[in-house]
Amino acid sequence: MTINNNLKCIVITFFILLTLSGCKQTTSELVRELSTPYPTSTPYPTSTPYPILSTPIPQESPTPELDALFIYNRAVHSLRMEEYDDAINGFSQVIKRMPNLSIGYKGRGGAYYYSERVDFATEDLEYAVSLDPNLGGSYLYLGMIYRDQGDLSKAEEYMTRALELIHPIRERWELEVAVKALTDLNEK
Repeated sequence: MTINNNLKCIVITFFILLTLSGCKQTTSELVRELSTPYPTSTPYPTSTPYPILSTPIPQESPTPELDALFIYNRAVHSLRMEEYDDAINGFSQVIKRMPNLSIGYKGRGGAYYYSERVDFATEDLEYAVSLDPNLGGSYLYLGMIYRDQGDLSKAEEYMTRALELIHPIRERWELEVAVKALTDLNEK
């Protein structure tokens, strides 16, 4: 019991000294501050205040459309950087979150085209056109597929349609590709 009495004396002395020193912190603030653990240099937590489940419970995002937008932008960047497998994976994630988003299929179709998987590209691009018949980029990639297959009249038809539909500001990159592809096609 002497240790207990000594501890009580130390605590009482501590609070008396706090009161006499004019400390402006309240006792509850001081206790909270003293109970906060100091950061350690170890990368592992020292204690966990709650039990950890063996498998984490996945939580659905409250805004899957917003998640899809970020993933879409990353996939477009991968496509432009010629990282086609990353682009395909990104567009596939977008399609999984938003299965009726035509630009997801158009992007994945473009990535398939550049990675020389023409059958997958054709399937995605035709589905994108069926979802949104005014999506110019889909016509561009389909035109390039027909050009590569030797069907120049169909290629010209699709590329001309792409030039009519591609927005000159939002889709400048695709517009530049379409103009160059149609120019090259006309020179043949």
